[in-house]
Amino acid sequence: MNKSKYILFVAIVLLSSLSMACVTVEDPEPDKNGSAIVTAPGDSESKEIRTEPAVEIVLFHGTRRCTSCIVTGQLLDEVLHTYYSGEVENGTITFQKVNAETDRKTAAEYGVRYVSVYINRELYPDALTYYADPDRFAEEMRKKIDEALLNGS
Repeated sequence: MNKSKYILFVAIVLLSSLSMACVTVEDPEPDKNGSAIVTAPGDSESKEIRTEPAVEIVLFHGTRRCTSCIVTGQLLDEVLHTYYSGEVENGTITFQKVNAETDRKTAAEYGVRYVSVYINRELYPDALTYYADPDRFAEEMRKKIDEALLNGS
């Protein structure tokens, strides 16, 4: 094995172990409740309304968060605030960050084993790919969110 292939192999192994180190989950019993609770604006007393969001985004991370999951969460917040603030406000889009080590019920429901982003309960594997390039991250995430909004699922 030449030196460049060896370095590439070591880098892949290290990155894989880092992503696996962020989240480790046992197999608790999953709970099958997919509704979200949003607060209705208006009255001085907030009212809870049960609704199904058109786009549900969940970022799973571990207790000891790595740079990629921290930055991915920040970039997701920024994309949603910049391009989809109305949809977030009215509950069409929801976003939550879930510590898979402490919220094992939700992690089991999604079958989470590592740091990951789910959009409408489907793993979006490219979400952590572009965290080092905010413009590309926003472009790719917007494509995925727009597609989910268009499909309504």
